[in-house]
Amino acid sequence: MDPLYGEDEATRHAFSAWLRASRILQVRYIALLTAAMYLLYAVIEQTVDADAPGLRMFAHALLVPGMLLVVAAMSLRASMQRWMWALLMLAPVVANGANLHLNAGSPQFQVFAPEIYLSIIWTFAISGLTLRQASISAGAIVALVIAATIQLPMPTGLVQLHLLWVLAAFSFGGLAAFILERALKATFLQQCELAHSAQIDSLTSLWNRAHIEQRFEEERARAERYGQPFSVILMDVDHFKAVNDTWGHSVGDAVLQQFANLLRHHLRKADAAGRIGGEEFFVLLPQTRADEAVAAARDLQARINAFDFDTVGPRTASFGVTEYRPGEDRIDTFDRADRALYAAKKNGRNRIEVR
Repeated sequence: MDPLYGEDEATRHAFSAWLRASRILQVRYIALLTAAMYLLYAVIEQTVDADAPGLRMFAHALLVPGMLLVVAAMSLRASMQRWMWALLMLAPVVANGANLHLNAGSPQFQVFAPEIYLSIIWTFAISGLTLRQASISAGAIVALVIAATIQLPMPTGLVQLHLLWVLAAFSFGGLAAFILERALKATFLQQCELAHSAQIDSLTSLWNRAHIEQRFEEERARAERYGQPFSVILMDVDHFKAVNDTWGHSVGDAVLQQFANLLRHHLRKADAAGRIGGEEFFVLLPQTRADEAVAAARDLQARINAFDFDTVGPRTASFGVTEYRPGEDRIDTFDRADRALYAAKKNGRNRIEVR
């Protein structure tokens, strides 16, 4: 998997959402600090012999700091954060537009030009914008700068030097943002892999018991809120101890892996299959009533009975089926499925019982 772009669209969207969420604090405090620096800039600027002091004060003490303070305020509310990112992208463009409007063509342009170089680096490496957002914002700044520079009454050498600093700021800032985002993507993917591994049964690659219980609680909450039914199937490979005793644990493990593959390939995408211990498996079927769950169990039973397991040949399984009853907790539902499974085994195995 590419450490920056991932292997699918879902990964890219998940990373983008994670990255933006992780940068909210950075955006808030950087916006506040930058607003304070612009206020200081506005005060110091008044000591420089420059024209249009009122317009400069408006731009650097009101307009740009005001936009940044609004960004900081928006960061406090999730519903406003989409607009926060847009305003954060716009703020450095406005700041540099004001700089160029006030100083382009002025003999003092060289005094105020460093704001341009610093703001490009700020946009990429400090602001908290993602690489894509920063590239759009900084690209707009560079376009403004190039358009204004053409009109500057400066010697060719100074113009070339100025454009070199703009290129350097864009290149170094962009490269720093690119490298940082790659590193963050690698960290994100590692966290996802660790989280996924913690939910997976290492032998069968189905969900483990902890995750199955979590999925059950999520489905229970949905059922209580929307009144949607769901059912569970508890199943057990019949006479599995004899497999281990006769052929050894490695063959027994292979049987469990093949059994898991049967479940994986013959259930709906919405269903959750897991191994909850030994030879016992669990299936959670959302939006499914007991009679529909029985039909799913019969289909699985037929496929298991028709399958020729490596080394041991045909095997069977017993099934306990139950539907969630509103108001009960997970233990109640699991116990009822367990009693149904026990009845299936007691009544001869290779059976489906419902409770």
